[in-house]
Amino acid sequence: MTLSQSNSPSNGISDSPVLLVVVALCGGITLDRWVDFSFETGLAISLFGLLFWWLIFWRFKRRRWGEAVASVALLVSIAGLGASWHHGRWNWFPDQDISQFAGDWAGPVCVRAKIRSEPRPMAFSEVDVLNPIPSRPRTRLRIEPEQIRNGNRWQAVSGCCELIIHDECRDLRVGDQVIIFGSLVRISPPSNPGQFNFHEYSRSQSRLAVVHAYFSSSVRAERSEDVRSNGWVLATIRRRFNDLVWEYVGPNRAPLASAILLGNREQLTPARREEFMQTGTVHLLAISGLHVGILAGAFFLLFRFGFSSRRWALLSTIAFVLFYAWLVEFRTPVTRATILLVLVCVGRLYGKRGFGFNLLAIAALVVLAMNPADLFQVGPQLSFLAVAGILFFRDWIFLAPSDEPLDRLIRITRPWPMRCLHRFGFRVGQVVRVSSLIWLLALPLVAFRFHLVSPVAPLLNPLLLIPIALALYCGMGVFLFGGWLRPLADFFGAICTASLHGLESTIQLFQKLPCSHFWTVGPSATATLVFYLGFILLFMGLPKSQHKIWLPLGGLIWLVGAWMVPSAIESHWQRSNRQSDLVCTFVDVGHGTSVLIQTPDGRNLLYDAGTFGSPRFGLNNVAGVLWSEHIDHLDALFVSHADLDHFNVIPELCERFSIGVVYISPVMKSSSSESVKMMLQRLEEHRVEIRELSWNAHLDCGPNARGSVLSPPPEGTGSTDNSDSIVLLIEAYGRKILLPGDLESTGMDLLLSRPSIDCDVVMAPHHGSSNSRPGEFLAWSRPEYVLVSASLKKVSAQTLGILAENQRNVNRTGAPGAVRYRVRPSGEISRESFRDGQWNQH
Repeated sequence: MTLSQSNSPSNGISDSPVLLVVVALCGGITLDRWVDFSFETGLAISLFGLLFWWLIFWRFKRRRWGEAVASVALLVSIAGLGASWHHGRWNWFPDQDISQFAGDWAGPVCVRAKIRSEPRPMAFSEVDVLNPIPSRPRTRLRIEPEQIRNGNRWQAVSGCCELIIHDECRDLRVGDQVIIFGSLVRISPPSNPGQFNFHEYSRSQSRLAVVHAYFSSSVRAERSEDVRSNGWVLATIRRRFNDLVWEYVGPNRAPLASAILLGNREQLTPARREEFMQTGTVHLLAISGLHVGILAGAFFLLFRFGFSSRRWALLSTIAFVLFYAWLVEFRTPVTRATILLVLVCVGRLYGKRGFGFNLLAIAALVVLAMNPADLFQVGPQLSFLAVAGILFFRDWIFLAPSDEPLDRLIRITRPWPMRCLHRFGFRVGQVVRVSSLIWLLALPLVAFRFHLVSPVAPLLNPLLLIPIALALYCGMGVFLFGGWLRPLADFFGAICTASLHGLESTIQLFQKLPCSHFWTVGPSATATLVFYLGFILLFMGLPKSQHKIWLPLGGLIWLVGAWMVPSAIESHWQRSNRQSDLVCTFVDVGHGTSVLIQTPDGRNLLYDAGTFGSPRFGLNNVAGVLWSEHIDHLDALFVSHADLDHFNVIPELCERFSIGVVYISPVMKSSSSESVKMMLQRLEEHRVEIRELSWNAHLDCGPNARGSVLSPPPEGTGSTDNSDSIVLLIEAYGRKILLPGDLESTGMDLLLSRPSIDCDVVMAPHHGSSNSRPGEFLAWSRPEYVLVSASLKKVSAQTLGILAENQRNVNRTGAPGAVRYRVRPSGEISRESFRDGQWNQH
């Protein structure tokens, strides 16, 4: 054997050969994701490495360098194998996969399919004055398409996709064959920089399309499958357990109980999930090693106190852990925890008590074998990072009491209450150290992925251990006794409800504390990678005897250095790369408007921030663009008028970004709209200055740019909110960009009565509506480029015809996504669109 051997569980990196195999696999998988090898190339690398290993090992194994070179060759072979495995899982789909019939826009479809997961009801969105679309019940499930209607015949299809029914639907069962009448759409890459990539996530699950059915009657069951199938049994048990939770825990806490016991997070509203996210406790909603460890520990002790032998207790614990992992559908963190617990229990059966990197590496091997794309998902990354951190710092976390004779004598002679108190304090200290360590290690990754830092998390998580453990134990009691021993089920349900009430109340209390959380640009991908690589090198470079003293301090110093320095360098490079350009980015927010203006002197201005629909959707898109540009402060924000699709994102936006001043029209300032009042109140709570703006006002945009307001008059137009839109003109290097909001009717009359302006870039008024008189407006502004801030289906055919007649360079934020115009000091204008996860120049 060429990799170093170890007969006992490893305690470090150097004696962990399985860990080296995992590192090689991860390297091959990552290389394939970046370079996109062909399957044959990866396989050739693997075979070449294996051949070279055989040649070196058998011909030169007695040489001093032979074993080392053979080990490297073997690791290269493993890396090639990982690249081939990832390439196949990532790129190979059946020729008749359902996604081949899907387009970027939803189209009508009739599909015959089998149901492969139980229907999961999704939580209603809260009633909100900022959301104009009424909430509807929805149900989510996974289907396996078999045939698709093609004219008057059925055509065979394959693959797997998600079905979303925009209605309540609880009559469907796993194994049912159904006919679905709805719409089919491909899961597209992000349309804005910084946006979560649902396309990559779904592709990693081998799902590239979604079917929407808008009524429960649109899904018709034809026949059911044999009840003996594994999927049917699992879905039936999960449905039964979920019903028991709702019956005995009650409707207020049942969604949370179902999330922590069965992983049904869809039943939690976004607002409740946000509370956990902001306090750094969102891992409680994702069934992970914490949940499995709490349940397995209690199960083992229950058997031991029940006078069962240690052997039978360990075997029963293994059986329970495997059953629970099956119950929650072998999610990646649960799979990792299950493998570790099973290996530890098996080791205890054979008298081995060690736990080290080799066991963690075996768990990683299984996870990567199941799905190599999990390497790039934040959940598995945080899961393995937490356990690896505990192994790294075990000497610091589990500090043993002093073994000096005098210290032992003092401990023994203390009264028993003092001994118990001292022991309790010692355990609490260990828990706090574990919590703080995991928080610090995960901080760069969490800040990079979610742009959030929660300083209360190290203290809050230990406080929640008791309520979460009680909720898990009593939830299992509800599962066990519900339906046949009601008094006991009621008792456990009441304790579970009280525990979850205490858990949520504590989280809400900590969330309201000053500095409980703050939003940040976060480190760049480079800085995050530098941090973790540097930390591993620091760990390997220090002698083991110094880990306890220097590793925590060195890690903290390295955290600051690896975060701040690379981020500062990258931010400076990005600013210098912009040179002195004026950059205008039209964010894709669906039917709505948000325009980021970056002036030559480095100021950041935002014109509108709203969408017709969920404010959370618009917030994620706008915030993603700002963070991708390393922006955490807006110098000014312009609100064109009092339509929700132009400002409903602002109340949440001011939570995440500091804002210098907000400009609104006098008419909007005096608006009686509840949504406008809510926005103004939220801005005042954050001490944001609000100023009124009307025509003929001039704005200071630095030495090379200036802004002017062309509408509305101070008294308003006396017409609609659209008519009173703020029309903003930005000029730089002899070029003009015009942003007219939703201007129409009287406001449009006033604008067109002014002398015409030769513009270079204009945003089509009112999202390209024919009411905005696009022909007259284009003749008045004479633009070279026209941008329509709307999806294709929201633009009127009349407007598209007028734009085509005028032979303008037209872009829409809905197709393909965000659009950016750059004005250089020479006066040259370049246009870029965001497609397939990157900016593409036209």
